[in-house]
This record gives sequence, structure tokens and C-alpha cells, in this order.
Amino acid sequence: MLKQEIIDWLSEMNIKNYSLRDNLVDVDGSVFLFEMNLKVIPVQFGIVKGDFYCYGNNLKSLKGCPQTVGGSFSCSWNKLESLEGSPKTVGGDFGCSRNNLKSLKYLPDIKGELHCDDNLKDSEEYCKWKYHFIMNQRNA
Repeated sequence: MLKQEIIDWLSEMNIKNYSLRDNLVDVDGSVFLFEMNLKVIPVQFGIVKGDFYCYGNNLKSLKGCPQTVGGSFSCSWNKLESLEGSPKTVGGDFGCSRNNLKSLKYLPDIKGELHCDDNLKDSEEYCKWKYHFIMNQRNA
């Protein structure tokens, strides 16, 4: 995507307070892309200092999602089968409920709570993750 196309898309999505860094979009604030019938996120976000919400779309991939989110992140209510492309770190809660996830592979480092209902909540993998998360919080 060309620089002007990125700027045009950001304007169309009402995303402000951003800067471009090597075709990465950094946002000093939050990004709200929920319930917009998106099939893809056509730009690549880098750092989003606030929340990043892309829930309620038709995403099959998290390609384009930020690498770092300072607040909470939600990709719930999409058509995801994998968390590949999700942020590396999330400063708040991470929501991925009501997708078609088979695994928690690519789950970021989360400072808040994990919400993954109607995917694999009762799976052995989720239980192990939750146990390690709770133990790490106690030892912090």
C-alpha cells in the first residue's frame, strides 16, 4: 500500500494522532475498527498506545494488527482459526472469544485477563495457560 493510500484509509477509519514509520502506523491513542465488516486490516500497525478493537468483523487473519498495544486488545467475534499476527505484548485484557481458534499459539504477553470463551476455554491448553498466568501474577 502506498503512503497516500495508508493516509486515506486511516482518515476513512477516523484514526487520528498517528505517525508513519517505515510503513508502520503508530497511534498515540486508541484504534476502534469494530463492527465494520472488515475482511482484512490493509495497513500494518506498529505501536498503539491505547486500546485496539477489531471485534465483530469478518477477519480470518490478524495480519495488520499492532505489534504492541498499551491498553486492551479484542479480536472477538471474527472468523479466526489462529492468533498468528496478534500483538507481542498487550498492556490490558486480551479478547479472542467466539472465533474458531484451535490453539493459543501466538498468544501475546498479556498484563490483564484473557477472554477466549466459545473457542477452547475448557481445553487443557487454556487451563495450563491460566495456571501459569495466575502463578506469575502471584510471584510478580
